[in-house]
Amino acid sequence: MNNIEHISEKSNDKSNQNIDITNNNETQLYQDLLKKLQNDTVVVSGSDYFPNAIPLGSFCFAISFILYGFYECKVHKTEDNFLYIVIFLFGGIGQLTAGVFEFIKSRVYSATLYLTYSFYFLSFFYVKKYNVHNESLKVFFGSWACLTAPIIILSTRINLFYLIQNAAAVAFFVVKCIGVCKDAKALKGVIAGILELVAGFCSLYICYGQILNKQLRQQILPSIPFKKDNEIDEINIKKD
Repeated sequence: MNNIEHISEKSNDKSNQNIDITNNNETQLYQDLLKKLQNDTVVVSGSDYFPNAIPLGSFCFAISFILYGFYECKVHKTEDNFLYIVIFLFGGIGQLTAGVFEFIKSRVYSATLYLTYSFYFLSFFYVKKYNVHNESLKVFFGSWACLTAPIIILSTRINLFYLIQNAAAVAFFVVKCIGVCKDAKALKGVIAGILELVAGFCSLYICYGQILNKQLRQQILPSIPFKKDNEIDEINIKKD
C-alpha cells in the first residue's frame, strides 16, 4: 500500500514537472523568437516599396471621362486643345503609370484595367488630333466595346463600383459605335456623355474611398464587395 502511495506521489511530481517544463519551453520559445525579431534583418519584398496605385489610376480615369462627358452632354460647348491635353496626360500617361505600378505589385486585374484604358485614351487623342474618318471610328469604338467587355465579368469578383464603372464604359463604346454608324447625334452625344459621367463618378468614388478609408481607418465610403478577400479592394478597412 505504501508502495502504491509512493508511486502515485512520484507520478504526480512528474506530471507537475512536465507542466513546468512545458511552460518553460513556451517561455523560452517566445524569448528566442523575440530575440530573433530584434536582431535579424527583416526581408522586405521589392513590390512593398511601391505604394497603392489604385487611387491614382481611378482618379486619372475619372477626370478624363468626366471632362469629356461634360463636353458630350453640352455642359461646355468648346472642344479646345486643353481638353485633349488633359485626356492625354491623365487618361493616357497617368493611367499608364498606375498600371505599371500595379503590374509590379502583381495585381493583374487593376494593372490590366489601367493599362487598357490608358491605351484607349492615347489612341483617342490620336483620333481627335488627326480627324480620323467616321468609317474608321466605327471600327475604333466597336473594337473597344468587344475588347473591354470581359472586364465586366472580372469586375464581378471585386466590388459594385468597379462593376458599374466598367459596365458604363463598355456601354459608352457600344452607344458611340451605334451613334457613328447611324449618325445619331443624341446617341453619340448626350447619351454617350451620361454613360461617361456614370463611369467617371464611380471611378472617383473608388479613388476617394480608398484614400479616406485607409487614412481614417474606418468605413467612410463602403465599396460593397462581391468577394471579401479580393486582392485590390483596399477600400474596406477594419478598425484596429
